[in-house]
Amino acid sequence: MIILGCITKYSPEDIKPYVESINKCGYQGKKIMLVYDVPDSTTKYLTDNGWEIFHSVLGQHIILQRFIDAYSLLAQYPDEIVIWTDVKDVIFQKDPTEWIKNNKQKEILAFSECVRFKDDSWAVTNAGTSFPMEWPWLQDKISYCAGTIVGDSFALKDLFIDIYRWSLTTSNPEQLSDQAAYNILINLNHFKENVQFVTQEEGFATQLGTVWMKKASLPILESPPVLKNSVFYNQNDDPFVIVHQYDRDPTLKDIIHSVYS
Repeated sequence: MIILGCITKYSPEDIKPYVESINKCGYQGKKIMLVYDVPDSTTKYLTDNGWEIFHSVLGQHIILQRFIDAYSLLAQYPDEIVIWTDVKDVIFQKDPTEWIKNNKQKEILAFSECVRFKDDSWAVTNAGTSFPMEWPWLQDKISYCAGTIVGDSFALKDLFIDIYRWSLTTSNPEQLSDQAAYNILINLNHFKENVQFVTQEEGFATQLGTVWMKKASLPILESPPVLKNSVFYNQNDDPFVIVHQYDRDPTLKDIIHSVYS
């Protein structure tokens, strides 16, 4: 199993909650970070904590280039299960290994943001203007997060190269279109049959950008998570494995950073 992240220009302090939470949760698998233009202190911090480093040079926006670089990297690991996550706004509350072992049924696991595209004004602009031909059917779909994906490495490799290529064809270059491209692809027949669409309540990931930050303004499709003693739980009182986008709430950010300071 591999946890795979990607960063640029971050200091050790920026990624400390991510790195320390993985240490604390007991995960024993491989850890790989794609890095672009980071200080030596960050590289040392990662290697001291057991991370393998793959250096690259940015020629495009990191949101786009990370997919082509991850595509090349995953070719070296054809038989692994990969946990692909954002870094600066993610923590692990539990070792992901057990949940994946008990619940993974398909090659790619997509994790819900608990909102339909048409109900989120950001998604309407981002996806609707990026891919107008697909928008008439995409708008009714539930959004799944491109910042937390689990899958067999051979399947993610193919998905990532397609996200990269689709993002190059956007109708609105002012929008970063990886999220929209990802959601279109996982709903196309040749990917969809191999995708496991995971609800928040199944307990792997909670996407706080929607279910916490927008719970009062959007028709959220699942109950918001419960925060108790700095830990996020689902409605069954099980801690989520991954908490994503906590830093969009300054109070939450302070809470999380205090745990891993």
